[in-house]
Amino acid sequence: MRTSRTRSAYPLDFEARGYSYVERPNRALLQLFEAHVLRERPEPTVLDVGSGAGANAREIRRLAPEARLIGIEPNAQAAALARAACDEVFEGTLDHFLAHDSGRRFDAVVLSDVIEHIADPLAFLKRLAQHPATRSAAWLVSVPNYAVWYNRLRTLAGSFSYGWSGLYDRTHLRFFTRRSLHELLAAAGRDVVAEASTPSLAQSAAPLLRRPLEARVDAGHHLALGESRLFRAYERWVEPTESRVCAAWPELLGFQIVCLVRAA
Repeated sequence: MRTSRTRSAYPLDFEARGYSYVERPNRALLQLFEAHVLRERPEPTVLDVGSGAGANAREIRRLAPEARLIGIEPNAQAAALARAACDEVFEGTLDHFLAHDSGRRFDAVVLSDVIEHIADPLAFLKRLAQHPATRSAAWLVSVPNYAVWYNRLRTLAGSFSYGWSGLYDRTHLRFFTRRSLHELLAAAGRDVVAEASTPSLAQSAAPLLRRPLEARVDAGHHLALGESRLFRAYERWVEPTESRVCAAWPELLGFQIVCLVRAA
């Protein structure tokens, strides 16, 4: 019988280990949601595409208890966890959801670390832009920043290796910088209304920081990070300052580039 350490030996061994994320809310995305969506609609209908285990959905529920939350998640394990926060979770792909949905309209679409997993992200975004349910919605888009400082150093050193999550996530098919993300959104007919970034200083040590959580993740506790006292202390006392520092130069210091976009 293989141990957790053995199962974790090589990230591209998908048969040995399936869903492997340690999830946390995207604070920059949630701030844009609160400032630009809730200000206009205190009880919005939100489509959370690739909702995962529901880390963002839980925070949206806290910010807007009367919001209508619909998640889309292809992974059954994650979808089961997301149902605790969402009114509905569709277990499948966005295309299947849009083909079967009953014609409701969404005020916001959350795309938190989604499009980098898609082979043809422009076609994906164009379908969202053209569908009646989502074309008039505010989109909240987040992608990892390939130009972040520690990746520049690793590339200079000739180093690249896949990981369980983060910038080197084993399932990433596309990579973006701030500029290339803007170009993609413009090609899809969207204007960037506001943007932010998440900090990269603590994130650069993520492979080491997740090691104490590996056993819990293997057991299906993908939201275990939020239960850590150390992480809660980081969120309260360190992350606000770290975020302000990294916001001074998001192209270099931002771990995730986050945009709120609307139809051009």
